[in-house]
Amino acid sequence: MLYFAELSGKKIVTPEGVTIGRLTDVLFLASGQPLVTKIAVKTSYGKHIIPISNIKSISQTIIIPADYERSVMADTELSINTHLMDQQIIDIKGNKVIRVNDVAIQEKPYYIIAGVDVGLLGIARWLHIEQLLNKYILSLFGTSMTSNFLPWDDIQPVELSRGKVVLKKEETKLTRLAPEDLADHLERLSVKNLSKILDLLPTEYEAEVIANLNLGRQHVLFRSLKPTRAAHILSKADPDEAVDILLTLSPKRREQIMAALDTETKANVDALMPLTKTDLGNLATNEFFIADPEETCANVKMRLKKSADFSGLHYIYVINKKSELIGVFNLHELLLQTNDMPVYKFMAPNVVTISLTTPPTLALKKMMKFKFFALPIINEKRQMIGLVTIDDLVESIQPNV
Repeated sequence: MLYFAELSGKKIVTPEGVTIGRLTDVLFLASGQPLVTKIAVKTSYGKHIIPISNIKSISQTIIIPADYERSVMADTELSINTHLMDQQIIDIKGNKVIRVNDVAIQEKPYYIIAGVDVGLLGIARWLHIEQLLNKYILSLFGTSMTSNFLPWDDIQPVELSRGKVVLKKEETKLTRLAPEDLADHLERLSVKNLSKILDLLPTEYEAEVIANLNLGRQHVLFRSLKPTRAAHILSKADPDEAVDILLTLSPKRREQIMAALDTETKANVDALMPLTKTDLGNLATNEFFIADPEETCANVKMRLKKSADFSGLHYIYVINKKSELIGVFNLHELLLQTNDMPVYKFMAPNVVTISLTTPPTLALKKMMKFKFFALPIINEKRQMIGLVTIDDLVESIQPNV
């Protein structure tokens, strides 16, 4: 069995010993039998894609002929580096989200992706301390470490081209994940695959997961669901969450779903709907502080010192290159980090958000539930367009109490 950690960076030479370059990636077919098709090699002339059939042997070096073939990456091929390594996978017990640390490649009778290693040993191979670590574990516990190996047969590619996979026989155990963690994972899937996973969940848990999806995903999902199914899911959600979701839809679509609601849920929704007449946009402020995910703590602190005085600054919001809100952290968390620590390593990725259509009363309820002093307002593209504070919400609601 070969491991990608052992192959990556390996020298590529001719039978005469002439160095061609070093291996940087392995390409394979995303199928039930993921055949390895090509290797990517960094040469002094640039990156070369070479068919796997050119490989004569693999040992300390990889030997290929001097007149090796050149190729290109096909549409049907995926890359170990891009589509498997470090990507999320739901583990065999279905109770947490972990990462792919290494990829195993079967050599005979042909090269094929055998599975992935999600254990500590996979990391140790990249650090070239596998033997040292095993020796240490052996001296302490009298046993060697083994790979936490997930065979490819157990993996169901779901949008594998985006580097996201789940396991075939463990989908029914997804409920062991926290709803917000599963929502974060599912947000990256197409609506078709998202619906497929949601179909496996108990309705109450499904409602919690949907409530944790971002606004844009909720909108697309409920626009595609049949009104009866949408109404059934909303009947298991908190009334305020149900109203928040309904407000993302067109009036016509909203009426269709509300007509299918049971009597009790419809009464609760009808009672909350009048609160939506208050415009949250009137309470929003654009005085909020943002950071880049790759930015270091030292740079954030420096910018904070130079910035204008943000009265009541409680949180720093992390925005990616697409202007999407992807994380948040507070000042206390910032001060606990070393200066060279990048923001993405300690930010909280599951951000509680509201939209312009969220009633102030429901926004306040969210703040009280999660113990926040402020909440970011986002649009359907998860772009942050403002901030509302607990003080402003309480002041706006008091006259109506």
